[in-house]
Amino acid sequence: MEYLHEKIQNYSDEYLVEQYTKYKNDYTAEALAILKDEIDKRQLEIDSASKTNNKPQEIINLDRNDFICFEHDFSRTDLQLAVTILRDNDVIFFVDNPSSGDSFPLENVSTLRYTIEVHKDWVEKAHELLDEHFIKGDGNYVLKYTAPKDRLKAFNFHDIHLTEGEANEELEVVFDNEEKKSILLYATRLLEEADKIESQQERVLFYYDSIEPVTQKLESGANKLNRSDLLTILEILQIYCDEPQFPESIDETIQTLLSFFIEQ
Repeated sequence: MEYLHEKIQNYSDEYLVEQYTKYKNDYTAEALAILKDEIDKRQLEIDSASKTNNKPQEIINLDRNDFICFEHDFSRTDLQLAVTILRDNDVIFFVDNPSSGDSFPLENVSTLRYTIEVHKDWVEKAHELLDEHFIKGDGNYVLKYTAPKDRLKAFNFHDIHLTEGEANEELEVVFDNEEKKSILLYATRLLEEADKIESQQERVLFYYDSIEPVTQKLESGANKLNRSDLLTILEILQIYCDEPQFPESIDETIQTLLSFFIEQ
């Protein structure tokens, strides 16, 4: 987290508070603590983020009985996209997970299904928005665009929780020369462009500190990588996958890497 410590020194007061309040779901607990510590050092008010918007906030009294449970549910990865779509359109809803509980082992967390409950006044709007991006079938919402790159773009690193043992578990992963060449190319670019990426895309690089160790492993011809290494490679590819010159040949690589973390 040393990189984050350094980066937030350049954040404006407004941007810092906005990250801690509006986008806190995009950060790990440790990263949030770092942001909060910097806010305290600057003696900023947490609610100051709301002062940047002059539009008066509508006060709505919510009744639990006014929420409608949607019949179709989401995978963990698809849920993140759905949540983003609904929030961006000011839909009032909450996420429910009737399948969660201590009876489910940690390694099966990625297979859980999540439902949403939407306020009755926003049900029609929510259906309209979700139907633009998802197909309904067998009780599930399935992302319409299931190409590997689209799955990668919807992948949320904040949603991946691994124990230390799981993160360090070595897996046999073999890349051919073209795959390795592409990964190393984008890894080098990201090391050079990290500041620009974070400022322009307003994102924190979860695995920045792991980029150099991963490139060293790939350059040495290692055929075993741990799960943190795989997440590092996925983050590198996610950042650049929208570029026109991004190689189509890497699609199978993306699909394989995602299979270690989500149900395909």
